[in-house]
Amino acid sequence: MIKENSISKEEYKSLAQKIQNDFFKPINTFKTSLFLCGADINMEDKVRYKIAEEFSKDGKSLRFDIIYPEDIFDEILYSSKRKDLLSLENLLAKSVDVVLIVPESPGSFAELGAFANNSVLRNQMVCVLDIKYKKNKSFINQGPLRLIKSANKDGVVFVDTNEIPYEMYKIISAIRKTKRTKAGSTKEITLLNLDSFLLPAIYLLEPVNEKVLENIIANVIENRDESFILTKTALTTLTKNRLIENTINGYKLSELGITRFNRLMQVSSRIKIQDETVALDDLRLEILNFINRRKKMKI
Repeated sequence: MIKENSISKEEYKSLAQKIQNDFFKPINTFKTSLFLCGADINMEDKVRYKIAEEFSKDGKSLRFDIIYPEDIFDEILYSSKRKDLLSLENLLAKSVDVVLIVPESPGSFAELGAFANNSVLRNQMVCVLDIKYKKNKSFINQGPLRLIKSANKDGVVFVDTNEIPYEMYKIISAIRKTKRTKAGSTKEITLLNLDSFLLPAIYLLEPVNEKVLENIIANVIENRDESFILTKTALTTLTKNRLIENTINGYKLSELGITRFNRLMQVSSRIKIQDETVALDDLRLEILNFINRRKKMKI
């Protein structure tokens, strides 16, 4: 196992940049990250549940990264110096491609209003509504939806909520068009997408302890002081999703994590970044030589 003090500050920085450039950026350019809001995800009769189910089918999980507010909201507020909804809005604007919202509960109505009033975030919003409400002169139609449509003409989608499997093409089309209009091509590394940075980091260094990962992450996030809580939260998410295991020697990829990692590598090769993904394997060999033979890392 690699020890925290056996890597110099320069090596930590170079290693972090290598993972960011050769894996995180290519994969997150290919994938579309969605922040999916709506009614309780366990309510199977709600539209949000039905949409989430559709995104888990037919290989969509490799093309769309679904993030749920209930999985990360407490951690965001805990790790943020500003414990309010504005903290969440700013984080969303920096780290996801699209906020996909289905207003069908009191909480989601509040989220719709708050997010639509954010001049940056409304450009990234896609709101899915029942077509029977399309011509209603309601507050939602006249207020938040008008704001969204003024910023993003593809931001409002009316569907037959009883036929979600057949309506998904409308939703996915709106998501793709909205993503193309988002300024910038690469996302910052934040709490919402840190797990996709940690996956290759653990692959390269396993078994690896939390402190080593924390030192690497401190080199790629905006606020280095938050590296501890962000690392801990992301590791919890990966463990919860059974993608990593915490062994006596440190964290390592689980069988499911290895499968997911290999699938991501295969997908990435289809978008002409083969050289970059091969470079990651070369880096792993170099790290193994460093651990086992104490050869200095060139990176």
